[in-house]
Amino acid sequence: MNLRNFVARATVVVTAGAIFSLFGGPAQASSGWDYIGVTEFPRNSSDYIRTTGNALSTGGDLEACITTASTKSHAYDLWEYDPNNADDFVDAVNGSGCWIFRDIGKYVDGDNNRAEFYIGTYDDDALRVYWYD
Repeated sequence: MNLRNFVARATVVVTAGAIFSLFGGPAQASSGWDYIGVTEFPRNSSDYIRTTGNALSTGGDLEACITTASTKSHAYDLWEYDPNNADDFVDAVNGSGCWIFRDIGKYVDGDNNRAEFYIGTYDDDALRVYWYD
């Protein structure tokens, strides 16, 4: 193998490794988290508090990866939706990024045997939440 072929193959391996690191390849898949979906914050909302749609969880632990276009640190509240009662406040985090909420099984209820979680915030630049169960 000449030097040009070696460099070309090394570049492909490094690039593939970088892509798996950025977008979740085998390392993320083996972490035990199941991707359950993405919910968006509404654009041009007239509501003072912006909330995502619901993500369905089976309980245990929940990971929420919050994205925003803002460079400021904002508060984000995790709530569990309940159609028959007031929604349950679960926890609050400060700043975007990925947050893990532990032992959320007590919120599982209803006919679907799931907990319905959503995020609320005052962040006007909040974009979406990626959910993992």
